[in-house]
Amino acid sequence: MLISVGPVRKPKIVYVWVLKLFIWFYYRSALDKNSSKPNRRKELNKQGKVTEPEKSVDFVLVYEKSAVTDDAYTKIETFIFNLEQKGFQLKSSVFTVNDDINFIKIHAPDNVLLNFAEIFNIQLSFQNVDYKVYPTRPYEFMGTELTLPDIYSPNYARARATLSGATPAAITNAEKGLIIHKVLSKNPYGDQRHEYGIEKLINKKIFDSAFPLHDGPHEWTQEGPLNDRQLLTKYWSSLKCWYKQQPLDLIEKYYGPETSFYFAWLGFYNRMLIPASAAGFAFFLLGIVSFHQAFTLRSKEVCESDLILCPRCIVEHCKYELLKSSCLHSHLIYLFDNPLVITFAALMSIWSTVFLELWRREEAMLQIRWNLRHIETDCSLRPEYEEKTPYRRISPITGTLEPYTPKKILCYRYAITSSAILLLGLLMALGIFGVMVYVKSMSVFLTRSSSSTIITTNVGLVASASGSIMSVCFILLFELLYGKIAMWLTNKENPRTQVDFDNSYTYKSYAIAFVNNYCVIFYIAFMKARFYTYPGDHELWTSVGGIGSDLCDPAGCIIELGIQLVIILLAKNLLMTAKQYIRPQVLIWINRFRKKKDKSVDITLQWECDYMLNAVVKYHMMGEYMQMIIQYGFVTFFVAAFPPAPLLALFNNLIELRVDAFKMTQAYRRPVAFKVPNLAAWNGILQGVTYIGVATNAFVIAFTSEFVQRAVYKHTVTNDLQGYVNSTLSAFNVSEYPLTYEGPTNISVCYYPGKRYPPDHTEKYELTDDHWYNLTIKFLTVVIFEHLVMLVTGVIAYIIPDIPFSVKEHINYQRDQYKEVKLKALQNTYLRQQDKKKTDIFVEM
Repeated sequence: MLISVGPVRKPKIVYVWVLKLFIWFYYRSALDKNSSKPNRRKELNKQGKVTEPEKSVDFVLVYEKSAVTDDAYTKIETFIFNLEQKGFQLKSSVFTVNDDINFIKIHAPDNVLLNFAEIFNIQLSFQNVDYKVYPTRPYEFMGTELTLPDIYSPNYARARATLSGATPAAITNAEKGLIIHKVLSKNPYGDQRHEYGIEKLINKKIFDSAFPLHDGPHEWTQEGPLNDRQLLTKYWSSLKCWYKQQPLDLIEKYYGPETSFYFAWLGFYNRMLIPASAAGFAFFLLGIVSFHQAFTLRSKEVCESDLILCPRCIVEHCKYELLKSSCLHSHLIYLFDNPLVITFAALMSIWSTVFLELWRREEAMLQIRWNLRHIETDCSLRPEYEEKTPYRRISPITGTLEPYTPKKILCYRYAITSSAILLLGLLMALGIFGVMVYVKSMSVFLTRSSSSTIITTNVGLVASASGSIMSVCFILLFELLYGKIAMWLTNKENPRTQVDFDNSYTYKSYAIAFVNNYCVIFYIAFMKARFYTYPGDHELWTSVGGIGSDLCDPAGCIIELGIQLVIILLAKNLLMTAKQYIRPQVLIWINRFRKKKDKSVDITLQWECDYMLNAVVKYHMMGEYMQMIIQYGFVTFFVAAFPPAPLLALFNNLIELRVDAFKMTQAYRRPVAFKVPNLAAWNGILQGVTYIGVATNAFVIAFTSEFVQRAVYKHTVTNDLQGYVNSTLSAFNVSEYPLTYEGPTNISVCYYPGKRYPPDHTEKYELTDDHWYNLTIKFLTVVIFEHLVMLVTGVIAYIIPDIPFSVKEHINYQRDQYKEVKLKALQNTYLRQQDKKKTDIFVEM
């Protein structure tokens, strides 16, 4: 019995195991067939000849195989597998000139893109139902084939979809890159809740980079279709097009709103600089034409005076000076301090407010053109915030556990970051203080050792120029640091959402840059010579390095302010522009030398060509905005000191715009086309700079220039300004000096700037009533000036609406038409359903 049963059961056991193995292999092969998940490291490392994929490549992920560990490969496998589960198609290939670099090419079908566009609420260009507002038609000489297309041109047929200006019929390549990037940012690579996002994988050095592709090569071709990159390179980024109108719609289509808004603002700023430059140059030219007035009574009082000025320092090398030594200075200062220039400063304050209002209008029009009016603010939590915040609470809205930062912790972090920024500002101010000490020491050195008559008679100008060059060097040095410091402080603050993080980082960066760039010029305009009391004050020479004894020329400080402004506008901007043009090309050369192991093979595949370009960092537009808005501050703050400043800014910006366009089209990879509705935090900064500019111009007119002081003297003493120069000086008894000065033995009295009582007065060296009267009039001038400008601004803001009435009417009409089409479609669907029901009833009967 047992013998007969044994042989019967053994085949059954074998059959069961064979069946199990068959089922296991079947499901294993099905999984491998349905998914291209690279589940082995050697599959990710496969080598061989790279061929062009059958479908277009929309996005590329890059990693170096030698730098990736086994654990990192597991994360890459999981990341790729989850992408494929979402409907994306991926293919791997090896760099043709470096086997260690691997590319993962992503293709996204249109149906997948449309689904994710709806999930992420991304407004697509071909879905824009608003009225298409076309830009103002440029003059013929300012037009290109992109802004004034010619249907008979041979290039029109080669790029009909772009040159026709029609709304895109499908998802654009830039929008594809944006949608894929959104998916990559949310795609998980592990089992933990916080293990997701391509940014984290790049930060962990698992992936080297991730970027969308350019449309093709930028070199112009004589035959075949033209891509948008070729058109932008020829008709936008070329320096030959410096006077041409920008193709903003194509820039937005190719790079997205984040980049196009910058170029739109820069182009608008340049257009607004044209009338300001013309007015500034005209006023400056009128000053030159009327320069003979500089040789009037006021200059004669300086040039023919026998008054002896007190030494400017306490060391034995400082000597007495004659007032007439400032003769040339008194002539030159007329070009910067005359009634025409003061009028121009007032006009520029109004210009800045008009500029702000008109830009708001331009921005609103661009939002309509680019379908950006309904973009929602992303309020989702930052992954870094979730990781770094140890606190949790039950959400009062969702009822689930969420990351949370108590208000006490927030206040503590804000206090720390604010204190750090203040400390950094003080360190920068200390550097500027060093520059001022250098200028003062240089003046003493030149006075003592120079044998040139021209230098000894113009010591102040020479020392100011050298100090301005040194201050520019300090500014450029600090610019290398403040971006990293602002990022570190923002990370310590740990804002809740990405929008909060971006705004916080922008405000911190600008606050540090504000102190760095304007500290010197604010000191010269409003602080220099303000702490000076009288020569016999011992603390004046010893406290804070003797900075209180830092005096302007008897003719005034405004010419020194103008010198500082000119050197900064010329030296700093030209150096930065040259750096932006040369540095990317040098980095490309270094990148090719470092990554291209096989020098004999040419790179032709688009993803490989793009990989050799400079990487686009996260805040790649930060430096561009910062440089231009800092310049805007120089133009609006201190234009009274140098009226041609807008003209210098315009010349620089015409080159800057094309250099920036060159970088975007030829030197850098294609950025992700993030959709933003406006300039974001920069709009608030622009508004703040404009308001500060109004106040600054008011204080420059009242305190830095002598316009108010001369007007008071003219109306209270004499109309011809007889004795005005002498009224600005006070007498000092040289016997009261704490130290003995080297000088003529017959001197008993010397003079110093200020309105103080003479030595024989009962209140000697105290401020006179005239000083307080003048000070009151100056503050009154500031208040009246600011209120007048604000009144004009309010009227202009009321007159100029953000959106023209005609455009609003067209938008409403277009939307009504769209609603009617939808209603008719619904009505037709309903009628067809009713007819079908009637037909079914008839058939049943």
